[in-house]
Amino acid sequence: MCFEEVDEISDDDLEAVVDYHERLLRETLPHKLAERIANEQFGVVLPDNVLNRIMEMYACTTSTMDECVLACLKKAGLLHPLIVD
Repeated sequence: MCFEEVDEISDDDLEAVVDYHERLLRETLPHKLAERIANEQFGVVLPDNVLNRIMEMYACTTSTMDECVLACLKKAGLLHPLIVD
């Protein structure tokens, strides 16, 4: 394994790291957002394979995260049927 020494870290790199960690803490990164939507709206904890499908769909379409989560949960059979009296 070869490591390269870094003499300087640019301001842009530092800003990118800070932004990433702030988003991580606020749970606004796409995978965290998908997990939160699935849990809060549908009561589902996402298996890794379904989370991966959601991320693929979100990256490759113009669908919203909510639409991607719903579509992938339906396809995986993870939606619980609504019981109406």
